[in-house]
Amino acid sequence: MKWSLGKIGMVLAMSAGLFACSKKDDVAPAATISLKEIGSNNSKVAYAGSDLHIDATIIAPGGIKAITVDIHSQESGGWKFDSTYTEGFAGVKNADFHKHIDIPAEAAAGKYHIHLTVIDQQGKQTEVESELEIKMDATLPSLDGLELKLNTDKTDLHVGGDITAPNKIAGVTVEIHGGWEYEVTYTDAAMVGQTTYHLHKHVNVSAAPAGHYHVHIKVVDQLGKEREFEAHFDK
Repeated sequence: MKWSLGKIGMVLAMSAGLFACSKKDDVAPAATISLKEIGSNNSKVAYAGSDLHIDATIIAPGGIKAITVDIHSQESGGWKFDSTYTEGFAGVKNADFHKHIDIPAEAAAGKYHIHLTVIDQQGKQTEVESELEIKMDATLPSLDGLELKLNTDKTDLHVGGDITAPNKIAGVTVEIHGGWEYEVTYTDAAMVGQTTYHLHKHVNVSAAPAGHYHVHIKVVDQLGKEREFEAHFDK
């Protein structure tokens, strides 16, 4: 069969078009972000001298390159925060972004904006934003001298510290997450109703595989005010 130059050119053009479409189809869509919590119970409120809880689910078909968090006041001046996170996220397609950001005691109270941005491996950016209010409250619970200590066998985790709660303690929750998840709430008669308490608890972590773990200790007072503290340990 003889092929004319015109037919050959048409075939080459169609092949090039199909190749271009194929390459275009290979480009992954931008990431999606589901913002689950800003502040405790998604209250969008945080307190100066405490920390801000941020929780979001990220799906990035093109793989995550970096995640950035930017916080700034709606007014001139005010507290500013800007940080980039890559460790544990770079190259991952699905991630639970769970962070606690310390707010300095001198941070100005008022209305703030939060911007959470995901940059994928192809440079595409997805951003979500939320409002935040920073308040001052000297009666929030505090936990001084927070201590985590793993025993020699790495089966028992000691959690300790000194709690002060002007509005009296209602309960303390210890949450561990990493390669293993665990949560327990303590409402011992010795602590409930007290304004001060020396926390000394032991958590069985024998079922936890080796790895890096985050521990969150939440102190709730009898007015429902709560404050969360974070520490880490390696097993």
